[in-house]
Parts: sequence; structure tokens; C-alpha cells
Amino acid sequence: MKRFRFATIHLVMIGFILFSILAICIRLAHTQTPILLASFLVVLSLVALLYYQKESYEFSELEQVELLNDQTEVNLKNLLEQMPVGVVQFDQETNEVEWFNPYSELIFTSEEGEFEADLIQEIISNKREGDASQTFEFNGNKYSSYIDSSSGIFYFFDSSMGNRQLGDAALLRPVIGIISIDNYDDVTDDLSDAETSQINSFIVNFISNFTKTKNIFYRRVDMDRFYFFTDYAVLSSLIEDKFTVLEDFRKQVKESYKLPLTLSMGVSYGDDNHQQIGRIALQNLNTALVRGGDQVVVCENGEYKKPLYFGGGSVSTVKRTRTRTRAMMTAISDHIKGVDRVFTVGHKNLDMDALGAAVGMQFFASNIIEEAYVVYDPNEMSPDIKRAIKRLQEEGRTKLVTVAQALHMVTEKSLLIMVDHSKVDLTLSDRLYKKFTDVIVVDHHRRDSNFPENAILSFIESGASSASELVSELIQFQNSKRRLSKFQASILMAGIMLDTKNFSASVTSRTFDVASYLRSQGSDTVEIQNISQTDFEEYRLVNELILRGRKLYDNIIIASGEEGTIYSKVTASKAADTMLSLAGIEATFVIVKVAPDKVAISARSRSKINVQRMMEELGGGGHFTLAACQLSDVTVAQAEQSLITVIDNDLKENMEVAR
Repeated sequence: MKRFRFATIHLVMIGFILFSILAICIRLAHTQTPILLASFLVVLSLVALLYYQKESYEFSELEQVELLNDQTEVNLKNLLEQMPVGVVQFDQETNEVEWFNPYSELIFTSEEGEFEADLIQEIISNKREGDASQTFEFNGNKYSSYIDSSSGIFYFFDSSMGNRQLGDAALLRPVIGIISIDNYDDVTDDLSDAETSQINSFIVNFISNFTKTKNIFYRRVDMDRFYFFTDYAVLSSLIEDKFTVLEDFRKQVKESYKLPLTLSMGVSYGDDNHQQIGRIALQNLNTALVRGGDQVVVCENGEYKKPLYFGGGSVSTVKRTRTRTRAMMTAISDHIKGVDRVFTVGHKNLDMDALGAAVGMQFFASNIIEEAYVVYDPNEMSPDIKRAIKRLQEEGRTKLVTVAQALHMVTEKSLLIMVDHSKVDLTLSDRLYKKFTDVIVVDHHRRDSNFPENAILSFIESGASSASELVSELIQFQNSKRRLSKFQASILMAGIMLDTKNFSASVTSRTFDVASYLRSQGSDTVEIQNISQTDFEEYRLVNELILRGRKLYDNIIIASGEEGTIYSKVTASKAADTMLSLAGIEATFVIVKVAPDKVAISARSRSKINVQRMMEELGGGGHFTLAACQLSDVTVAQAEQSLITVIDNDLKENMEVAR
């Protein structure tokens, strides 16, 4: 109920009435007592009147504030309804749309008149999961967008409208990038001063032209390294172009100089903390290099942000040096000296390379401390691994423990060494992994996401043929008085032979150097043949898979196993390897069921098609020419269709084969 407030005329009338009452009292009174009483009542009335008026004014000021707030809210609401900016409020847990303004309704209303809330929810979910792009397309229009997860607000506007400075503030976020010239030192070591000068001029001119066309500020900090600074608007255009600068550089340097030089970049962006952005950019560059170079890794500064990968269209050319191997040997040795037990593990479903590398690292660690063990899972072993484990147990030179035994042996000072894999979800036992605070990774596959957070050292060389090759080099540089046993050397050699397809793929001069060393340690081809033999049933299944193969394109073969048959991953790998040896074939894929609820895909290629990138799209990974993935709760037919979609999209984007 609104309170009554006195106007001027009311005060005049009240004053006149009080004066009349006082005058009448004076006129009628015969003594002073009634006069004083009347005066007291008049004064009391005036005081009461003034107090009431004071309270009324205070209430009026509060009402004015409330009125002003109401008017502001109405104006803001009208502004949101009239301005061409979409505003959507969503639930921070489920991403469901709770409120939207009329502009959002105008954009996301279908021809049938239904508001497409599911589509907005999908866009919001993608962005909250780490999608680096700040734009999306709908009905042929491109929209710039920004999401505030802390308050549950998503807003967007037509990117063709207005001034960027008045638009999405996210486009102005700072970006720091680092460019590295892959193999610069190795290439220029063999060139004359004049030729090196020409290469330097070419590199500087290329980087200068690239940054100039994009309005990027850069500085050269070393002969083969550049830093650049820009904002997200420029980075967004580079992402949309999929960093075609990589292909341009590779083509130009090949046409002009015929040298194996490529570009790698690490890029990061975010808000405010430039020091952290620069640190993430450097980490991204290191990731690009250990994945083989010739690629770009982009990741936003922040927790749980997913990196984006671009490039990787050529076989790894980043060369490892003996100096780095020796340095890694020293670093790993120093850390082993400070622990009480070492456990070496390969990936799930051990193959010969993983087992060979694990045996080699156990020998390496046993030269430093007494308690070093190889961990294996007796419930998941292929026939060749069973034979190898049995021979190792008979020989007695290698300490072997099962996963169950290792779980009871781990202490707070124990060390885990992961070989032939660098993804946590691929490790032999997740329960065992979680018991360790310190982890060392030795791998030859390109580094991917899900890398161990507690990795204190990582020796990842994607240019190596196998993990067994890397471990054998570490043992060489250790110069221990102890020698590998004949069977230990044979296991390491078998691992190299598996991943190089008997020295016919992915080999370098270093591979043959290591093979020569292992031969000098007693490696025996007869032993290798005995443990690597294929039994009749496996041979029959391999040939059945090959016969079920069909050409997707002229140079790609896909083979799918029967829906009701359970195959081993080794069988699928052998089928993929065999089909790759056929004339004119650049890539092969074998899809089989390995468990009632799991389907595995083995992928192989020669040198033109990056199967690792394709397997990463399906949640797997591996090497440029050798990769795999595993899918849960899908049929073989569904897995095949998903694979075909990934292959088509990848080839369209990278134009790696003739259509």
C-alpha cells in the first residue's frame, strides 16, 4: 500500500487549523494552564507532522532507487531483445538451454517453427569440451561466438556484421607461437657456407612473407627458431586454412633445394597470463617434434584443454642424435639410482617389440639396482609371447612378475618404466599405473593426448624403427660389464624385426647399427624363428582375412573379419602387413572382433598416407605407417563404416591419394 505524503497546500491548511485552535483556547481560557496545555499540544502536533514527513521522504528515496533499478532491467531486457546478438543461458551441468533472447530464437528456429535447442546444446558442449574454434556455421552464415562457463552464458553474433573491436572480445586474445625448422642442424652440417647462407636466406624470406601476409609480429631467436605474436582472429584464420603454410614450405624447399626440411609449430592462446601461454606454446612445439615434426600443435592455456593437430603429412624426418641418446641414458640412470624397485611394462596385448623393450629396460635397470622386473599379464598373451615368456623363465636371467604380483610389490619409492606406448589407457594395467608417482616413458610412437601426468622423463623418438631399437641404444651407451644373454638379445632383435617387417620398412643406418650390436651379443635367428612361428590356425585366419579384403580406392584395402569370430590382434596385424606388400597398395586396414564387446582396427601404410592421424580420430594412435585403435560396443560393420568416413574426410582434407 502506497504511503500518503503531504503536499504544500496540506501543510498550509494544517498550520491554519493549529493556529485557529490555539487562538480559540487563548480567547476562552481564564488562566494560563489551558493556554500552556494548548501550546504543548500544538508543538507536539508540529513535531509529529515533521517526523512523519521525514519518514515519508526517506521512503520516497528508496522507491526512487527501486524504480531506477526496474527501469534499468527493462532497458537491458529491451536491449537484449532488439540488438543483433544471440544470448543463451544454459545449465552448467547438463548444457541444456534454460533461456534465450529473441535474436537466438530468430536464428535457431526451423522452417517448421520449432526452436532447435538440441543444436545449441551440441554447440555449447563442443566448446566446453575444448573446441578451439570461436566460430560456427548455420544455414550458410558464419557466427562468432563466446562462452562463459562460469556463469552459464553463451552468446554469438553474425561475424559479417560490425566492427571486430565491438564484437567478440575472444578474437582479441593474445597468441604466442614458436616455429622450428626440422632437421636444420643435420642438413646444414653437410653444406658449404655458401649453401648454408642460401638456405638461411630462403627460410628468413619465407617466414617473413608468411607473417607479413597475416600481419603477425615475429622475431628470429636462433638459426632454426622463430617466435611470433598475434591475436586469436589471425590464429582462427590459420586454423580454418589448416595451416597450409606447412605444405607451402615443404613444397618450396623441395623444389628449390631438394632437402628434407620441414616446419613445426607450437601455438597457444588465452587470457592475460602471457608467461603461461608461452610455456604451453613451448610444450606444444615439443609435442609436435616428438610426433615426428612437419606439424602444428595448438592448445588453449587452461586445464583440460584438448590440443588440435595439423599437418603430419610426411613420414617422420626429425632425426635423433647420439648426444641426446647418451644424455637420456645418463638421466634415466641417475633417477634409477634413487629408487628401490623398477617395474617395466609394455602396452596391453603385448607384442614382440613391447616385450623386447621391457626385457631390455629390465636389463638396463638391473645393472644399477638389484630389484628390476618385467611385468606381464598371463591372461592376455598371444602364442608367440607365451613362448617367449616361457623361454625367459627357463633361462632365468630376466626377473618376471605378473600384474597381480607387482601390485603387492610396489612401494612409494618404486619407479615405473612404460615402453612402446605413451598413452595411459594403453598401458598394461591401469591399477598398477595408478600406484606410481614417478613414470619414465620410452617410446617410438608419436606423442598423443592422455600422456602420463606424472612422467618425470620421456625418451620419445618417432624417427626410430621400434622401441627395442631405442632401448638397445641405451644399453650400448651404458657400457656395463654385464652382457645381454643370448635370448635377451634375440628378444630385442625380434622386436626390431617385427616393427620393421624384417628390415624392409622404417629402417635407418642406426637400425642396422643396433642390429649389429645385438648380433655381437649373441642374437640368434633360429631362436627368433622359434618364438615367432605362426601356427596353422593363425595362418589360416590370416589368409581368410586377406581373402575378405576389398579395395576402397585403387591403393587402399579394407578387410573385415566375420561378426561372430574372435580374432587376436596379432592375426589382424599380420594380415595388414601381408596385404601392404601387394603391388600398388599404399595403406591397409583390418577390422576384427577381439572380444564380444570390442572391435580392433590395425592400420598399415607405406609412406604417403598417415594412418596414425586416422586412428587418432577413432581414439587410437601409433606411428605414421603403423597404427591401431579399439572401439567398444560396436559391430564390425559399424566400425567399418566409421573407418571409411574417417578415411574419406582425411583424404579430402590432405589430398594424399588420387580420388
